Amino acid sequence: MVMIDQRTRLLMKKLIEKPINSQQNLMDQLSLSKSQIDYALEKASAVLTEAGLEPLFIDNLNVELSEENKNYFLTLFSQKKIYDYYELSSEERKKYIFLMLLFHYKEYLSLNHFIQVLKVGKTTFTRDIKKVEEELKNHNLEIIYTRKEGYQLVGDEAKIRYHLMRMILEDSSLGDNLFLYNYFLSQESEIDVNEISKIIKELMDQFNIKLVENRFNEFSYMLIFLVPRLSKNWTEFYTKYNYQTFFKMQEYQFSVALLKSFNITNEYASLYVCGWILGMAMGTADQTIPDYSIINELVERIFNRFEMLSGVRFRDKQSAKKQLFSHFRPAYYRLFFHLPIVNYLHEKILVEFPDLFEIVKETMRPIEVLFGTDIPDEEITFLTIHFASLLDDYDEYPVRQKVGLIVCPNGIGSSAIIYNELKNIFPEMILIGPVETNELTTVTENYDMIFTTVPNIRLYSQKKPIYVVNPIMSIDEKYHLIHEIQNTSDISPRRYKTEELLEIIDKYADIKDKEQLGKALESYLHENRSSKSKGNVKAKATVNSELNLLDILKPEYIQLDVMTRSWEEAFYVAATPLVDAGVFGRRYIDTIIQTTRREGPYMVIMDKVALPHARPEDGTKKVGLGITVLKNEIKVMGKTPIKYIFTLSAVDNKKHLAAIAELVSLLDKKEFFNILDHSNQSTEVYHWLEKELAKV
Repeated sequence: MVMIDQRTRLLMKKLIEKPINSQQNLMDQLSLSKSQIDYALEKASAVLTEAGLEPLFIDNLNVELSEENKNYFLTLFSQKKIYDYYELSSEERKKYIFLMLLFHYKEYLSLNHFIQVLKVGKTTFTRDIKKVEEELKNHNLEIIYTRKEGYQLVGDEAKIRYHLMRMILEDSSLGDNLFLYNYFLSQESEIDVNEISKIIKELMDQFNIKLVENRFNEFSYMLIFLVPRLSKNWTEFYTKYNYQTFFKMQEYQFSVALLKSFNITNEYASLYVCGWILGMAMGTADQTIPDYSIINELVERIFNRFEMLSGVRFRDKQSAKKQLFSHFRPAYYRLFFHLPIVNYLHEKILVEFPDLFEIVKETMRPIEVLFGTDIPDEEITFLTIHFASLLDDYDEYPVRQKVGLIVCPNGIGSSAIIYNELKNIFPEMILIGPVETNELTTVTENYDMIFTTVPNIRLYSQKKPIYVVNPIMSIDEKYHLIHEIQNTSDISPRRYKTEELLEIIDKYADIKDKEQLGKALESYLHENRSSKSKGNVKAKATVNSELNLLDILKPEYIQLDVMTRSWEEAFYVAATPLVDAGVFGRRYIDTIIQTTRREGPYMVIMDKVALPHARPEDGTKKVGLGITVLKNEIKVMGKTPIKYIFTLSAVDNKKHLAAIAELVSLLDKKEFFNILDHSNQSTEVYHWLEKELAKV
């Protein structure tokens, strides 16, 4: 009998997703060395030959999975036969040990129990459990052993549950379909995951609670593993979070009904599950829900502060606020109940939207006080992706030839980003969706291919080409996706083919690195084609095309020790150098004054600091920033004092964000305001800024 290890299993999944694959691509995707991929390929072939099938076709470069072999692998996964031949990796054994201690906490667990289920010797188990103990120490949890009670997991119940949730969220974000948890349940219980999921789904429909596909799966598994512990009395939790608003919510009624189906009727568990589901469920800006006024007030504050800090004025504020509400409501409860968050796009967002991230982080700073703790960066990047999707343009393109269906089980933010990414890459393709995996059967339109952020075995039943993509793609990922589609479809995402250009260049010049030149040409053609397709709409700014603070600020835009008699005069004086330089017209500052009279001092972003700005269509001609320091404070609308005026002119929603991020970082420094207050000439301020920003 050929045993299947983790690497071989993941290799088999990759080959199901893409039956013809290069060995190098498999090595990159699975983070394996040449010897490791060779071993996994050998094992996968042995699985096939043992079943009486032909082995994998492997040459020096590529691996090919036949249709018959693909169907066999699919059967192994879908019918769970793989469990019979599976051996756990070291990392999987550590998680299995934790799950046993958590799930069987009422039972006596001996050394022999672990050795038997893990299928390892005493020495290996001893080494594994020591590693688990080391990891749990970081969370003030420990494993103890007594002859009377066996192995036990001890520590704060909140931290034990947090550790499980974090583990499931991390594994789910890796797109591995929670294989280990299914394997554990198949070995350790009679629980039918599908039956429990069905109960949860029916009750969610009854109480009108919506979870996106991945959140639903995560909730289902968390519940299954925590059910044995939910009967425990947890007075501390109930005392800390017992607010009357919760008991009015449909989420609380859902929690009571759900736990009743497991014969659990204690109030601690109901409130816990209520907080937990509130931290996962999609929020809806519905004024009838009990917490609407609380959440909406915070959304208003976040939205207004973001507009102030970013220099962006949204046209459709209500629509933008509704989208923000839908994300912030679960984020609020995750922070309130100290629930874990795992954002699998975190690192990519930091790379792709560093300036927007800094602005959003500063936007959220006053909100942290409410929770008595720092807001995790992973929450900030979730908000960042929402604001990024709001800043994107959604103009439709002319009719295209091919139709692509987007399947994204990760919610609004990721869906909006991947839609816009694919639109930019393939301007001649019709894109429909995004939809969740469960909605595939409801799609009535004909489509030629599927784009998905999370591979799922069910997608392959559609008999369509499937492309697994990241919501935020690097240039290399875009390049590979374009070539992958060009090789399997007659769609041409560009007016010119890179191969043709390379042939022409190669004919008349020596090429040192053909592959890198190809990538550079592909990147250039992508940006060029995207901007032409959009007409007057600006192509997505790259890191190199963003403007920094010193790109939009000149010494002549800086005014110091200015005397004015009113806030209106202060704004006009602050705008004068920019008007004279042709950055914007007089109408722009008139609009700022009128907006302030109508909406109040929207531009005051922190104590005594104003960032007046209007929309590009209100008279903007160039990106620019002016700095004006008043001799004496003046109150805007008779109530809000200002002394430092940073007048911003933006031509779109993005080009100035890098500059604003730099400005925001300066506003945290006392030295900056010292220079503004005590410098005699604008050039002194400008030279100080040059030196300070050069340090970054």
